[in-house]
Amino acid sequence: MATNDLIALTGITLTFFVSAANLVYSLRNNRRTIFVNTVTTSRLKWIDSLRDKVAEFIAVTTRLSLHTVAPDKADELILQRDTLLHQIALHLNPLDPEDLRMKELAGRARELSDAVDSAKELPAALSELREATGKYLKKEWNRVKRESSLTMS
Repeated sequence: MATNDLIALTGITLTFFVSAANLVYSLRNNRRTIFVNTVTTSRLKWIDSLRDKVAEFIAVTTRLSLHTVAPDKADELILQRDTLLHQIALHLNPLDPEDLRMKELAGRARELSDAVDSAKELPAALSELREATGKYLKKEWNRVKRESSLTMS
């Protein structure tokens, strides 16, 4: 074999291995990026859903506490409030202390809305739930931003 043929064969072989390594790297990186994007998208939907459920729970509970609802409409609002309470609880991690605190605050607000003599305590309880939810959602949003920035690196 001539020197030129040997150099050409070596170049072709090196090009093949570099191309194969690049293909393997690209496939792994794309798979990881797709996974992180899927998790990030799901977490964003979860954040939006939890925000909507808590906001609706607070609105319905406030409306019930005003006692200006017609009796036939009150039963419907109580059902809606209780359904939202359960949906909020199901959105939260039953092992995380911060999640348990939010679940506790929502349950306390429900109890106060059913109590006859708690008109002064309920707004404070609902405000505390709203503040705790806001802090919680901000923490989750920061985690989403952090995870998505890692995939861009």
